[in-house]
Amino acid sequence: MKILRYIALFTLAFILAACEETKREKPVVTVTIEPLRYFVEQIAGDRVSVTTLVPKGSSPETYEPTAQQMVNMSKSVMFVKVGNLGFERTWMEKLNTLTSHITIVDTSEGIEYVSTSKRGVTDEHTWMSTKNALVIAHNIYLALTKVDNSSSVYYKERYDSLVASINRLNSSITQKLKNIDNRSFIIYHPALTYFAQEYSLTQLALEEDGREPSAASLAKLITNAKKLDTKIMFVQKEFDNRNKEIITIETGVKTIDINPLDYNWDKQMTLVADALADSTTVEQQ
Repeated sequence: MKILRYIALFTLAFILAACEETKREKPVVTVTIEPLRYFVEQIAGDRVSVTTLVPKGSSPETYEPTAQQMVNMSKSVMFVKVGNLGFERTWMEKLNTLTSHITIVDTSEGIEYVSTSKRGVTDEHTWMSTKNALVIAHNIYLALTKVDNSSSVYYKERYDSLVASINRLNSSITQKLKNIDNRSFIIYHPALTYFAQEYSLTQLALEEDGREPSAASLAKLITNAKKLDTKIMFVQKEFDNRNKEIITIETGVKTIDINPLDYNWDKQMTLVADALADSTTVEQQ
C-alpha cells in the first residue's frame, strides 16, 4: 500500500509539474512574412511562438499592420524582418517606437542587393535564393542564441540541420537546371531576381519600379521573350496580372502560379525549378 501511495504521489507531482510547464508562455517572435516564419521555426523548433504580420493573400509592399498587431508585437522578444521590404520601410519608424526593447533582426544583413531597374530599385525578395537563405538562417540563429542562450545547443543542432537541407536543395535545383535550353522566364513582379542570378537565368519582369508597364515596355518584353524562346510565365496572385492574356497569346508561354510569400519556402523554390526544367523537357519531346 505504501508503494502504491508513493506512486500516486509521484504521478500527481508529475502531472502538476506538466500543467505548470504548459502554463508558461513561450517567448514570442514576430516576423514580417511567412517565409521568415519557416526559417525561424526550423531553427527554434517549439522553443518559441512565431507570429506573422502580413496575412496570407496580402502584399507586403502595401500592407498596413493593424493597431492590434502593433500592440501584440510589443510583447515579442524578437522582431524579424526581411530588410527594407515594402511596409518594412514605411512602418519602421513606428515599429521602432514599439520595439525599442526588442531584438530586431535584419535577415538580409550581409546580402548584396541586386537592382531590378535603371533607377537602382532593388529586389527585396532576398529569401528566393539558397545562397541568401544560408545568410538569412545564420542571422536568425545568431539572434536566437543571444535572446535565449540557454537553448544555444538546441538551436545549433537545428541550424546545422537547416543548413544541410538548404545545401541539398541547392544541389537538387542546380542539377535540374544544369542543361535546360530555355533559361528565361516572364514574371509580373520581379520576385525571382536572386533565383535567376544564382542559376544563370534571365528574368523578364513586367513591372517597372512598382508601376504598370507602358505599352512600349510591354511590346519590348514580348519581343525579348520571343527572341529568347521563353516558355514560362510565373503568376503571383498578390499582384495584378491584367496583361497575362496578351502575353500568353503573343508568346505562347505557359503560366505557372507561384507564391514566394508561402510558408513552405523550399517547396516554392522547387516549384520554380521544376517548371523551368519541365518546359525544356516538353520542348525536347
